[in-house]
Amino acid sequence: SAFLIYIVGAASPGLGNMTIATTAIRQGRPSGFAVMAGVMAAGQTWALLAAFGLSSVLVAMPAAMMAVGIAGGAYLVWLAWKTFRQWKPSMGPTGGPETGQNGAETGLAGHFRHGFLIQILNPKASVGWILIITAGVRPDSPWYAPLAIVLGCLVLGLCIFSAYVLLFSSRVLNREEVANSTGFRYALAAVYGLSGLWLIVDSLKI
Repeated sequence: SAFLIYIVGAASPGLGNMTIATTAIRQGRPSGFAVMAGVMAAGQTWALLAAFGLSSVLVAMPAAMMAVGIAGGAYLVWLAWKTFRQWKPSMGPTGGPETGQNGAETGLAGHFRHGFLIQILNPKASVGWILIITAGVRPDSPWYAPLAIVLGCLVLGLCIFSAYVLLFSSRVLNREEVANSTGFRYALAAVYGLSGLWLIVDSLKI
């Protein structure tokens, strides 16, 4: 049941896999995998906190949850503004980027940081991992059951998110045409902006 919940959440459209997919389209496979590594590193951080019961402590502190949510929402709104105003897709001769995310972040480290921040600044991720751990652990479960769930979800996540990278960086998709389209830019900025505003408003209700 824990693995099923994780598969549905990881495979469903969300900020994490959307960012992985759009980066793979715009900057190619290496950058897509770098963002994926950042998203998964943040996800596993929340997972370990949930496995050791620390996420429950955070959820029980409304001020802390509000602060994380507002910070995450502000980051997404900033990404939306940056995407809208500074979009400079520049495809290199091999189909990869000549510049980094939105023409500003360069190198795989920047993409990793981008993916990590999007996931770690989402307080809903902690709630999701509490649900996953709770669904998979019973009173008679062995002590290592939470860690086994985290490890199993790590393997599943690698498979699911790698599929996103490979699919959206494949030659079947005309990456350059998509990456340079105005509609793609506006859609990405809108998703970041609306998600950020929703996260801020939702956090203020905590």
